[in-house]
Amino acid sequence: MTLLVKDANTSVQALSTQTDVSGSLVPVHAPASTNAQGVAAPVGPANPLPVINAAGAAASDGSGTVAAGGSAQALFGGVVPTNGFAVQNNSNTTLWICDVGTASAGGASIQLAADGGVFVTPCGYRPAGAVSLFGGTTGQAFAARRW
Repeated sequence: MTLLVKDANTSVQALSTQTDVSGSLVPVHAPASTNAQGVAAPVGPANPLPVINAAGAAASDGSGTVAAGGSAQALFGGVVPTNGFAVQNNSNTTLWICDVGTASAGGASIQLAADGGVFVTPCGYRPAGAVSLFGGTTGQAFAARRW
């Protein structure tokens, strides 16, 4: 459910809400950014108030198979997902994904276990760059969505 709010200086804005255990409508909480000591920084131009995107785009399919085993390939046509993505390994061997460079077997890549390993970006995470996928064998199947 979405609650619409407006103050005297802005247009109507959507505020993401959910019901609590007693059935009351409450805003969805977004975690604040913290420093290495766990202290939250004050909100300001360099550190905006954290929010949860309640008006995300509809998911787009990026599913397929590994085109050439041993070589990384771009997911989603090289388009950087606006709000996040999910990838599931539907093959019987390991896959790797990366949004901070070219995927490989290791390094900064995230390993997806065979037979159903899944990675879903956390709420509020915007991918750093285009997502690439690496598989050792041509034809490895995967399911992928971006939003």
